[in-house]
Amino acid sequence: MHRTIEKQFKFAYSNGASESTMCANITIPSSQKLESLVARLMKLNGLPCYVEDSLKNSLDSFICEETKNLYDLDGEAALNRVKSGEVSADDLVKKWTKAFTQEVKEFAKPEEVTNEQVFSEVYHTLIHSPALETLLNLEHSYAMDIENITQNRDEDIAHLENKQQKEMEDALQKAGTVYTDEQINQIAQHHFEQTQVVNSKWASELSNRHETQKREYRNWVMKVHEDTQATVGSPHPVRRVRAMTASALPEAEEDERIGRSRIRLEESFTIHLGAQMKTTHNLRLVCTDILDLCRHKPHTVGGVIIPEPQRLQTAMSLYSNNLCGLVFLVDNRLNSYTGIKREFARVCDQATDFHFLDLEQQFALIESQISLANDWSMLRKSSDPEAVESTSVKSFGSSNSDGQDKTSKLQTGDVYITKHSNLSEVHVMFHLVVDDSVRSPEITSRHPTILSLRNILKVCFRYDILTLTIPLLLSHEMTEEMTVSWCLKRVELIFKCVKGFMMEMATWGGLESRTIQFLVPPGMSEEMFANISNMLPSIFRLSNPLVVKSV
Repeated sequence: MHRTIEKQFKFAYSNGASESTMCANITIPSSQKLESLVARLMKLNGLPCYVEDSLKNSLDSFICEETKNLYDLDGEAALNRVKSGEVSADDLVKKWTKAFTQEVKEFAKPEEVTNEQVFSEVYHTLIHSPALETLLNLEHSYAMDIENITQNRDEDIAHLENKQQKEMEDALQKAGTVYTDEQINQIAQHHFEQTQVVNSKWASELSNRHETQKREYRNWVMKVHEDTQATVGSPHPVRRVRAMTASALPEAEEDERIGRSRIRLEESFTIHLGAQMKTTHNLRLVCTDILDLCRHKPHTVGGVIIPEPQRLQTAMSLYSNNLCGLVFLVDNRLNSYTGIKREFARVCDQATDFHFLDLEQQFALIESQISLANDWSMLRKSSDPEAVESTSVKSFGSSNSDGQDKTSKLQTGDVYITKHSNLSEVHVMFHLVVDDSVRSPEITSRHPTILSLRNILKVCFRYDILTLTIPLLLSHEMTEEMTVSWCLKRVELIFKCVKGFMMEMATWGGLESRTIQFLVPPGMSEEMFANISNMLPSIFRLSNPLVVKSV
């Protein structure tokens, strides 16, 4: 910003028989309009109206001349500072370059299209073309290859564990006679090292196979797209590929039509939200294992395993405004070593993710941001105590131990997000951190877990996630404390909170019809399922058909 100075302006004019002079201090450069400044000077000094034009011309020349002189002096001083080394010329060049590229469109850098963007557009084009079937068959063949590796891995590990178990049992039986305590400890250590080596070997092989398949798949997709853009003459490239891979499938046997997957308890409802601007949404009550929504089920026809039909819908909506999300309850450790998190990681390993990073790589990116996220959250809470209620979903996490600093750990109610293209019915996983407090029957709508559901719904409304699955009891399995009264109280709380959150989000202008799936654990009785189903119409306003009876 330029400096300002004051200069004395003198104006001589004729006042009848005598000559008069007016003096005034003018700020250079002037921030006032010339007309306003002239009017103010005439009023303050009582100048006659016939000198207005002369004063205006004289003042205009004075301001222009003095402003030019001031800029010349400042420019000369700036050049002298550069020549003397007081100011770096390189720094000035960087500042001017940044100013021009950010403010002047002519000098702005062209927006670069990344390889990921190109691939996503090409894939979206092919998946909505006759190449759809070929794409799914190729993905299925890759998945079968990965499944063979995982089966061999599981067999190898199981064989090693059985062998080690027999060796340890034999050593314990002969303790004190053949083996000393130190030798038994050495055997246990040797077993642990063997297990680590085997696990590392299979993990490396699986990772290499994933990378190889991903590279081959992407090259194939781009090659098919290039062929489709080629000149017309030979048979269509997609048809050529389909002719190479297509084969008639025999009719399905009776047991294949029934299917091997467990039958789900399901019930669907159509509801209205809002009084004046009504929005219509779908609610589903589903009783199944949460991982059944992630894993691919075997689908056989005539003894031949083929891609499951659900895979078609998931693939076609991958790069669309109709995504599917799932709320996954986890502890505060960012890893996949134990419990249901380990099972989920194994499901992710069953097929190569051709579009996104694998689970461990996504965890590593999330963990690198955990401290920054917690610092930001603590700053917001200190400046605004109510900010915790409106904080957006955090895609951050940590795998540090309990003894480390609070800023490097996940807290109850935190959420981190992973993206997937290799799951059955899910594109986005919301990993919601919970603790044992969710088992209490006394939790309220102010609980961090409930507030996080609000933030998750906010993300869904922002980013075109039209289907969201929520664990209705905030648990993935039935436990002893989940009595009938406990379940009904928890269900009522979640129903009312979700209804309020959806009505709040509807004020943003999102009029799309959305689907909320309320998931209950598979151990729930049919009677309890019916009780929950009967409770839903008392909280949500159902869309009942109008029946007109003719006379």
